[in-house]
Amino acid sequence: MPSAIRPKRTNRRHWDIQEGVAQEIAASLKNSDAETLVFISHCDDRERTQTVFETLKRASELIDVLIDKKREHSWEALIAALTPDIPLSSNRVIEAKMLAQAMKEILESDEFVRAADIAEIGHFSKTNPSSQPNRWKKSGQIFALPYKGVDLYPLYALDLKEGARPLPIMQSLLKILAEKDDWQKAFWFGSMNSYLKNKMPKDLLKSKPQEVVRAAEIEARGIQHG
Repeated sequence: MPSAIRPKRTNRRHWDIQEGVAQEIAASLKNSDAETLVFISHCDDRERTQTVFETLKRASELIDVLIDKKREHSWEALIAALTPDIPLSSNRVIEAKMLAQAMKEILESDEFVRAADIAEIGHFSKTNPSSQPNRWKKSGQIFALPYKGVDLYPLYALDLKEGARPLPIMQSLLKILAEKDDWQKAFWFGSMNSYLKNKMPKDLLKSKPQEVVRAAEIEARGIQHG
């Protein structure tokens, strides 16, 4: 946007901050034509008064910057309101609907659970139930879907007979599929795969892990070359 039509920034003002006994400051302001804002403390706690005044002095140093930012934000909001919306193409609308439906099916599949659910199954700490699944996620042993502020973990990635621990094959698979985001990983695990004879990878993690690894490698090569 040309700078000529942007809102002009405020010339930085010099704020003359005076502090002291009220009668002394009043005398110094008697013949002043400047606009004045006075803060008067009626508190007997001098330390508290000093803390409040120091806070107000620091705020005065930033006030012009905050005003400029507020004006610029209002200006950009006005421009956005006056700019016509650009409609999505029919293909993009169809893609969005398909993606929403795929996400809905995953969330309704009962295959993704909260960290608290895993903690209950595995008899983990109840004081911080998300700590163990979070450690697995950070170390690349499992992935999680971010949904409405909560991480949802795939049950099929866990060995429930071993106290709800990630399957050993998951770390290798997640390294291979590192270019995919978490939702894309979920779609891949839950979709029929021609290299697995139209089986879903998630259903073969325990019975045919090496075949799933090969299918993931083929998928990864497609991502890199696509």
